[in-house]
Amino acid sequence: MSTEPDSIDADRLNSIERRLEEMVERKWTPLREKHGKEPMNIEKKEDGVVVGHTNARILLRDDVIRAFDTRYYDFRPRNTDRGREILVRPISKSDFYEIPYGMDVDKAAALRALKETSIRVPVVNDCSGGAWLRHFETKEEAEKAAEVLEPHIETAYNEMWNEGVEEIEIREFEEPREWLAPDSWYSILVHYE
Repeated sequence: MSTEPDSIDADRLNSIERRLEEMVERKWTPLREKHGKEPMNIEKKEDGVVVGHTNARILLRDDVIRAFDTRYYDFRPRNTDRGREILVRPISKSDFYEIPYGMDVDKAAALRALKETSIRVPVVNDCSGGAWLRHFETKEEAEKAAEVLEPHIETAYNEMWNEGVEEIEIREFEEPREWLAPDSWYSILVHYE
């Protein structure tokens, strides 16, 4: 007998599978024959959906992340004997914003600010002396998010480290993707003093 939470999980897994299929159809299939590559495999697992393809050196991770810019998901790249793949699994809002003990203070301050403002950023990386909030589609979107986040990041960092933010930079990136033309995307880079 199915319980309500099981039904929600099944619905979310089905939604993930459908979105990955749409992403593969839009991004991968048009160029597959041109490059003589195998189609991407999509496989539903107990806790998520895996996408990958045989003999791939680089998975189209940014495209996968961009396909899930709403709600809350965890992305876990991994190598297998078949090639490279990424597991997409649904997580709760609290899991997404959880700040593990020992996390880099820069990333922790950015995550705390995101939680306070309810701004959704699929990837937050820590970098040397800063935090990197990735995957904004447009410069305007990144600028608007940075404007809202800045005072919250400043407060969180000051409370945790007793220092301030030196600069919040909007940067455009073009990251090459295997067999696909590069697409540009925007990031917020938070530089700390």
